[in-house]
Amino acid sequence: MLTDPSAHEAIRAAAATDRLLRAVDLGVPSSAMSRMEREGVVERIIPGVYVGTGQPQHVLVEAAAWSMRHPRAVAGLLTAARFHGLTDAFAGGVWLFVAKGSSPPRSVVVPVHVIQTAPRYIAPELDEENGIVSVRVHGVGVRVTVPDRTVLDLWRYPRRVAAEHALSALRSRARADDFHLPAFARLGRRLGVWRRLEPVVQGLALR
Repeated sequence: MLTDPSAHEAIRAAAATDRLLRAVDLGVPSSAMSRMEREGVVERIIPGVYVGTGQPQHVLVEAAAWSMRHPRAVAGLLTAARFHGLTDAFAGGVWLFVAKGSSPPRSVVVPVHVIQTAPRYIAPELDEENGIVSVRVHGVGVRVTVPDRTVLDLWRYPRRVAAEHALSALRSRARADDFHLPAFARLGRRLGVWRRLEPVVQGLALR
């Protein structure tokens, strides 16, 4: 570990970039990171993960921070919907999918909504079939659902997401130039939600 003066210098240098920062990656004590936060050099995104103060923050910054700890997690639902411009609804924290049986992200200081799902729906080797892509955010690879998968997931969890948000996202997606109904329906069947969603989609098409 670097000594305090050199640790603070290392943190200041790293804070000049847009990358997410952790004490372990910089080789500095966590106390040095906390001091630099108090001095306004860095801003905490989630416990233990920081970014330089004043750096423009990506809409997926919280998902990126959690991905440093849980690289197999997938950003979805309202987090992905805001990223894709499908809704302006307040997400109230980051929304993540994790496989059932795995250790889910937890925090008592920042809101995180975790959906535990069957591993087959978020297995990395099936990302293309499952409608998941990886994007680079503040130097971190973040797995996130594509627009079609995002809309379908909003309909899969009616107890977690308000119906008006799901319907608004569906309408927005259906109007997009790259929307392809057969592909949307195929993914909906894979996720087991198409039977419930099909009449709604047909209703939109008739308007």
